[in-house]
Amino acid sequence: MVDKVKCLLVDDVEENLLALEALLAGEDREIHKASSGTAALELLLVHDFALALLDIHMPTMDGFELAELMRGTERSRHVPIIFITAATSEPLPMFRGYEYGAVDVLLKPINPEILRQKTNVFVQLHQQRQQLANAVKAREDVLAIVSHDMRTPLSVVHTTASMLLNPKYTFTPQQIREQHERIKRNVELMNRMIGDLMDMANLRSGKLSIDPKPTIINDVLREAVAAHEAPARDKGLTLTYDAGTDVMPADADRARLMQLFQNLLGNAVKFCKAGDRVSVLSRTRGNHAIIEFSDTGPGIAAEDLPHIFDPYYSASRKHQKTGTGLGLYISKGIVDAHGGQIRCGSEPGAGTSFSVTLPLSAMPARAAG
Repeated sequence: MVDKVKCLLVDDVEENLLALEALLAGEDREIHKASSGTAALELLLVHDFALALLDIHMPTMDGFELAELMRGTERSRHVPIIFITAATSEPLPMFRGYEYGAVDVLLKPINPEILRQKTNVFVQLHQQRQQLANAVKAREDVLAIVSHDMRTPLSVVHTTASMLLNPKYTFTPQQIREQHERIKRNVELMNRMIGDLMDMANLRSGKLSIDPKPTIINDVLREAVAAHEAPARDKGLTLTYDAGTDVMPADADRARLMQLFQNLLGNAVKFCKAGDRVSVLSRTRGNHAIIEFSDTGPGIAAEDLPHIFDPYYSASRKHQKTGTGLGLYISKGIVDAHGGQIRCGSEPGAGTSFSVTLPLSAMPARAAG
């Protein structure tokens, strides 16, 4: 999520400040005004500005002195500066402005469109830098989570294999089989984590692979629900699937659909507590399959809801303790690759619902089962 971009306006004339504010205001930016160099320095101590517009001719501390102080401070030395000065036949203000590191010097009366366009450039540059910084931070977060979570299954595999190879331990055939299954489960867990990272990279490059073939969506969905019945039961949840009587033929990648359904069901089971309900419903509507996943779990905060399909988003949340945080991002990529849509609705404390719409094909229908 990108915050509003902050711009600093410095002029000792209140009317000039108000005029500049009206000219540069926008939904994506936050305007801060200072009527002196001292007031501007106080703002620079607490805000990260994308651009500073400084009037050269101010009493006590002029624009050049303020710029020199800004360039001498680590926090503000990289803030782009545009000087504003009254028109003059002397070139000195222009030359001095560039000497003090200004990106531009504008003469009064200012052309509003020129100033607006120049400001937009620096606002966009700042937004891009902020997005890049957020992406780098999020990537570091998710890699830290994955590397941390990898240690647990790796440790299990290492410990179990060491026990099996140690001659001082004697195991029955059943115990050996159980230990082999333990190793297999943990290897599969690591493989899923690696797969998530690979899918994320493919989505970023627009190369998520799908292999569409004639598929009955109901069958895949029923298999995904069956796979989560035991985990749901062990957790004290009620898991139901209402398939109706509709058959849903589609040209789809069966493995990717299974990945999509397991992601959504897995999240519901993971975040619900004993006594909660997880419900799945599938119906046809025209030439589309409508699949709804709903639960009575904790729900999603309103400020988080617009970002749940962003890569890494949940991985950076305090409540996210395990996993890559890429599941919903990948799920949306799978739905998009099939020409469908996915939507989410939620209310904190009242549960969450996901609605998936997928196009159907003209494949001859058969009885679902």
